[in-house]
Amino acid sequence: MRKLLDRIYAASLFVAALFLVAIFALMIGEAVMRKMGSYITGASELVGWCCAAAGFLALPATFKRGDMVRVGLLVDVMPPRLRKPVLLACLLLGLVFTAYMLKAIAAYMWGSFVVDELTQGMIEIQVWVPMISFLVGVALMLVAILDEWVVAWRTPAADLRAEKPPAINEPGL
Repeated sequence: MRKLLDRIYAASLFVAALFLVAIFALMIGEAVMRKMGSYITGASELVGWCCAAAGFLALPATFKRGDMVRVGLLVDVMPPRLRKPVLLACLLLGLVFTAYMLKAIAAYMWGSFVVDELTQGMIEIQVWVPMISFLVGVALMLVAILDEWVVAWRTPAADLRAEKPPAINEPGL
């Protein structure tokens, strides 16, 4: 299960990176087209959707790697007896907020699907279509927080650290 979850987080991060490349291509394409006296129809909408997709799809992997701003600096200086319940409570609070966010996103997307709501701007498509990455990113974030909660629950209090030191073989180092 651990390998499967890690692969899902890595795949989500890879897709987020593809959206960053798409932003780059759109921005460069738009600049070139402008110099030639033309433009890319709906480039600003596409860049906005790509930005949202890149941000939300990167959430689970960045959370699991400890790259997000977290309460770890405070939690790690606490005595082990206090550290574990505080960390579990913080993760539970994050889980509740993320679950509520997921419910709200799903409800909004369903509502826009039912009424056939269209986007505003140069490109008209159903609103729920560009929001799929938002839903998937938040759903995977919920899984990542739950995953982290289970890991923290199983880890002995003396060995538990909120902030993970970077590994030597970790990608990007």
